[in-house]
Amino acid sequence: MNTAGPDAAGTAAPEVQTSVLGDVRVVASGPAYWRAVWSTRHTVTAVLAAVALYLALSAARPASGSVEVVVLALASLVGAVALATYVPPAGVSPRTHMTGGSCGIIPLAAVVVAPYMLAQAPVTGFALVALLACYGMAAAKRITDHASC
Repeated sequence: MNTAGPDAAGTAAPEVQTSVLGDVRVVASGPAYWRAVWSTRHTVTAVLAAVALYLALSAARPASGSVEVVVLALASLVGAVALATYVPPAGVSPRTHMTGGSCGIIPLAAVVVAPYMLAQAPVTGFALVALLACYGMAAAKRITDHASC
């Protein structure tokens, strides 16, 4: 089923595919979906989240060189994109967008708990690579199929 409706600016929202999960309609996922529905509020959320994540990660593990600064900044950006996907697109109800149960909370938990885990990890390059991989998997999960396991 295709759904479309006006967004906050009064223009027609992009058509999105939905599927039925039990008695709840689930909004489609995938990179094309996110390109179609990404809005200013997603961008603002991502920017604010990137700053907050960078500050948290830098406090957990101060960078000792420019490469580590770049890795922490990149991880912050990837984690921020994952967090921004939790903002429902215009015209999509929060209940429909958040359908997915416990599987929907795993990427959020991975992003939020990572600074604590980074603080506990040994000061090696492997810890930063693992952080980036963790954030990459969280973002990939949210972008490709945010509504199921």
